[in-house]
Formats: sequence, structure tokens, C-alpha cells
Amino acid sequence: MAKETVGYVQLEWTCPFCGTRNPGPNKKCSSCGSPQPEDVQFEQAAQEELIADEQLIEKAKSGPDIHCPFCGTRNPAGATTCANCMGDLTDAEARAKGKVVGKYRKEAAPDIACPFCGTMNPANAHTCSNCNGNLHEPAAPQPAAPPAPQRRLGVAGIIGIVAIIAACIFIFSLFLRTDDVNGRVSTVEWTRSIAIEALVPVERSAFIDEIPAEIEVYDCRRQLHHVQDEPAPDAEKICGTPYTVDTGTGIGEVVQDCQYQVYEDYCRFTVDEWQQVDVVTERGANLNPIWPQPQLTSDQRLGAEQQQFEVIFESDGERYTYTTDSADQFARFEIGSEWILQVNQLGGVVSVEPAR
Repeated sequence: MAKETVGYVQLEWTCPFCGTRNPGPNKKCSSCGSPQPEDVQFEQAAQEELIADEQLIEKAKSGPDIHCPFCGTRNPAGATTCANCMGDLTDAEARAKGKVVGKYRKEAAPDIACPFCGTMNPANAHTCSNCNGNLHEPAAPQPAAPPAPQRRLGVAGIIGIVAIIAACIFIFSLFLRTDDVNGRVSTVEWTRSIAIEALVPVERSAFIDEIPAEIEVYDCRRQLHHVQDEPAPDAEKICGTPYTVDTGTGIGEVVQDCQYQVYEDYCRFTVDEWQQVDVVTERGANLNPIWPQPQLTSDQRLGAEQQQFEVIFESDGERYTYTTDSADQFARFEIGSEWILQVNQLGGVVSVEPAR
């Protein structure tokens, strides 16, 4: 996806010494004057407003700040000497950047209660208007709720589950278990079919760039063809929810992921295609199957072939049917020949082999 910049906003950082929330660009705590530590995390403000100050925007674009390895003072990207101690910044490490700090907070956040006196204050306030307490002081941890009692499976439930599993195994075994049955071939049947195809007009639909130029199209409508990251003529721009990314400068970049939906003409057209128009079939009750010999017109051709062979066995007054699509195997079933049938519990013939 293509990332687009919506604008820039000020982030905040919390002083680890006094708990005061400070604007992101501030290098020192506005309350106790302590320098911003290297490992302090930038956070979103309760309500974010896009910055109009071009100097702050250029600062965000220039790259993440660096902290002096000698005194810890925060310096802008590109600085070669520390603004506080004049130390060499050649080996100074840049702050991390690129972390998504959250969804862009365009709307005002709800008021927050003071953790000390309970007074409601605007979400972007740092201290309570009543007691001057730090509104972002972590609340005292609440005792954990006792774990919910777990339901134990009773004896009856266990027996029920075991019974269901046993029943499934029994039913499955019916399909796997077979018995040997001696059978004699009583009758045979075969069917052979050939499809007949002809060129017939068929209506199709496709995008205009997928249809050969010589084919006439009609009833064209604009329809989504594909989605891409780059802009295109007449494409519809679709963007996701804006979110704020830490630039490592105390300024956050508000970005959104965008794509472009490209529409093309989706048209109907008619084309001649080979389609099945008829089927010719031969049937017989012998071991000499033949293929039908259809009479084709000039605009027809032979299509797919299908064949099926059935052998009826008799055994102690019972009849069993075996089906195959192999002509070579079918030719072996002479009338009156003896075979050993593997029959499953549902009466189906799984396989056969000549009796010895």
C-alpha cells in the first residue's frame, strides 16, 4: 500500500522524575527541569491537532534526534556537537523511529478523573484543576478477581463422550471390514457413450482488455478491475484510518495507507464454442462391447467418451453387483466363471479375484 502523509502532530513524554507530561519537542521537563532521558517513550496526546509551524514540520522530516553520549542532552539530527556540553556527537546514537503510537486522535478524548481527588478534567490536561495532582499518575492496582470456578466433566458426561467415540469407530469399521464370498458370474452388462459437439453461440462476459478486438461487444458497464498502489486516471482513491507514527523528534507523522481502485468496461459478447449437443450410446449384455458410430454433420465433432461395465454375481441365492470402467478386466468375466468377492458390511463389492 502507498503511505500518504496527512500532517504532523506534537507527541508527549512523561518525566520519570516528577511524572509531568511534556510536549514532545521539549528537551527538559517543564516542571522539574530534568533533561529528557534517552529511553523515554513518546506518546500520543489526548487530542491531536495538526501542526502548522513549518519549522517543527521540517524538524520531523530531518530525522530522529540524537542524545549526547557525554551529558545525555537531546540534539537535533545532523548536529555534530552537543548544544549543552559541546561534546562530539560523531558516535551518538539516533533515537528509534517508525513506531506506530496509535490511531490519529482528531476528536477530543473524554474527560479523565483525577486519581487523587476524583475531579473531572479535560483529557489533555496534565494536572488536576482542583488539587494540582498529576492526572497521569498510575492508578493503584486493583486486587485480581478470583478465578471463575471451572466446570468439571461428570462421570455421565465422560461415559457419553466415550459412547459417541465408540459408535463412530463401529460405523467406520463397517466400511473397512469385508468378508470373502464365493460368487459365480450370472450376467454382464456394458454401456458405451460418445458425446457429440457442435459450434454454438455462447454468451460470455469479460473485461474489455481481455476480449479479442475482432469480437463485437455490447452492454458494457464500469466494474472494478484491480487495485494498485499507484494513482491512475479515473481511479478511485481508498484510504484507511489515519494513524500516528513516532519520528523520533517528539513530532508524530500522521499517515494513512491508500490504494487506488481501477475500473474498466466489463462487457457481454457472443462467441461460437464447442458444446455438447447430443450423446449416442450402445448397450449390451455380452463380453464384446463396441463403441457407437454416430453420423456427424459438417459442423459437428466427437466429444468425450464414457464406458461402464457391470458384472452380476450369484452366491447362495444372493446377488452382488461389481462395477468397473476397465474393458480389459471386464473381458475376464466369462459367464459361469467362479470368483472370490470381497464384500463390505453394506453389501457392496470392494474387489474381486478369480477363484483358485
